[in-house]
Amino acid sequence: MKKQKAYFFLLLLAGFLGSCSSKDKYEDSKVEPNTCSMIFIDKSVSVDVNKAFVNEKYTTIINQLIDDNVKMKGDKIEVYFVHENTAKGKAAEMVCRSEMEKIEGASSTDSEAIATEYNRSLQRERSIYKKMVLTQLASQNTSSSKNSTDITAALPLIDQQIAKGYNVKAYFLSDMVESMQKPNRRDFHRNPPTDDAAAVGWAREDVVALKPLLPNITTATIYIAKPFEPTASSRKNNPAVSSYWQRLFMELGVTNEVIEL
Repeated sequence: MKKQKAYFFLLLLAGFLGSCSSKDKYEDSKVEPNTCSMIFIDKSVSVDVNKAFVNEKYTTIINQLIDDNVKMKGDKIEVYFVHENTAKGKAAEMVCRSEMEKIEGASSTDSEAIATEYNRSLQRERSIYKKMVLTQLASQNTSSSKNSTDITAALPLIDQQIAKGYNVKAYFLSDMVESMQKPNRRDFHRNPPTDDAAAVGWAREDVVALKPLLPNITTATIYIAKPFEPTASSRKNNPAVSSYWQRLFMELGVTNEVIEL
């Protein structure tokens, strides 16, 4: 009887250890989520990408983010134009297709060759993407949509990509001057926030309507790149505008710090 109990105990122990081993293998095999880099390029009248400083700054940011974020098959880049109709302003979409061959059982020489070819393939794709995005940066908006700036419309677009399982990094190449001449919308051209207190108050007011529509945005990483030189006056580069967006994202529950580039 004691032998039988010992036998059953050993069976249970083996089963438990086997399940733990399987769990560990499963956890090890979990794949990192793909990155979706969303680039929002301001195409309103207040941003001139043909200015040398602006063009150089935005070109550097675009090249760097593509190098940093396009790392494996399925990583995606989306380009949107920010103007009166940002929600329908998608200008380009690129999805990485480079995929590394399996190296299990390969010799060290073969493994190195596979990795080298994979990196070359990634570099070729990144080069193509850079040219495509920079072409969109240089394009001109000749329509009347340039007279308004709907930055808020970008937020649901970000939320939708997070809902699809992407690790979303959103880049706003913009002065962040929201300018919508509609009821219940902000127009920072005509009526900018005068100080941080006003900016914080407006952000708290606006988040009431926005938050229920953006259940996933909390995990986004937000980057803001304004077109102003370091010597720009506060009249031109209103610090209260930055305060508004910083507070809005905080009130929406975005956990990552908003980074100004």
